[in-house]
Amino acid sequence: MTRTGRNSLLLLVVALLVVGSSLTVIAAEEGGEGGEVTDSSTTTIDSGLSPAVPTQVEEAAATEVDWTYRYIIPTGLALAAIIVLVTAIKYFTDVVRKRYRIVEE
Repeated sequence: MTRTGRNSLLLLVVALLVVGSSLTVIAAEEGGEGGEVTDSSTTTIDSGLSPAVPTQVEEAAATEVDWTYRYIIPTGLALAAIIVLVTAIKYFTDVVRKRYRIVEE
């Protein structure tokens, strides 16, 4: 494959990724969570009727997140950031430094 072919293929893949992700974002913004749902049983007219079976809405207790989610995931993300930083510094010191030489006068 020629250089122009590789470059054009790479450009096409990047363009498809950008368009695909932007379409997903646009669709999520417009649709929301299934659109607005209107409650048709709400009325302002007082009919004097009461429900046959009274219902009580019990709120679920807030569950505490697992310790793995609270500690291991942030630690893993911090380690990944440190590894990327150290790799970038090591690359710079090993590869880029060898390209240039100090000329002694």
